[in-house]
Amino acid sequence: MRNVWSLLAGMGLLLLLAQPAWARTCPKLIKEGKDLLASAKLSKADEAKVKALLDESQKLHDAGSHGDSVKKANEALGLLKKK
Repeated sequence: MRNVWSLLAGMGLLLLLAQPAWARTCPKLIKEGKDLLASAKLSKADEAKVKALLDESQKLHDAGSHGDSVKKANEALGLLKKK
């Protein structure tokens, strides 16, 4: 039983330590997306979708939801890099 609690405590500590790393990653990904968007040749619909994803990523970052922010930013980058 002691091993289970040690494992859970270790996993919790890892999650707490990972949050600040994601917090620094969000702005870099959002900036990369905005830079790519400025030079990308997209349809109006695709451009609007990428902008919406980047805006949502910024809002999630500001709210402290860094994991979700990274997911949205990566989704936007995926759309940009396909084109």
